[in-house]
Amino acid sequence: MTKNNNTKHSSTSLSCRIEQEVYDALVEDASKKGISLNSLMNNIAKHHITWKRYADEIGFVPITKRMLGKIFHNLDEDTITQLAKEIGGTVPRELLFLNYDKMSFENLMNILEINANRFGSVKHIIANPFHTLNIHHGINKKFSHFLAESHHTLADEMSLKLEITNADENTVCMKFSDLDKHASTSTTI
Repeated sequence: MTKNNNTKHSSTSLSCRIEQEVYDALVEDASKKGISLNSLMNNIAKHHITWKRYADEIGFVPITKRMLGKIFHNLDEDTITQLAKEIGGTVPRELLFLNYDKMSFENLMNILEINANRFGSVKHIIANPFHTLNIHHGINKKFSHFLAESHHTLADEMSLKLEITNADENTVCMKFSDLDKHASTSTTI
């Protein structure tokens, strides 16, 4: 193994053996995504250490978006709100403490991005003191309502400011700020 400390994040070279079929599939996937095999392998490793290694422990089960959409379609708004309040902040908090040694606003924002990636594509914009998360899930409006309410619950529990800027049938967009930092950098809240 060789360490490279010249980059923003230090990296290590690794040599390992994998089955030829697995290698061929990885090369094909990287090509389809327009990224290098190295980038794909790094993405896979990051997904494993931030998500997969805890998924069983937390109790995740695979479910299709179609099934999730049908479940939420049959729930009324009050039930969705109640579910969000009961379980909304649980998973991000569990991931936070499994991945980091301390609770911080920045660590929480990283975990919220990691958690949101399981629902679809995520755009995370950092414009201090704000973090904007745009989650394109493609499920339905009621699922957007659930995500909005669950993030509101988490924000309230952790004394964060949260503004939902969009919640439609495909996407929920939210803007977070740390109330303590926001209060010290702004005269109005």
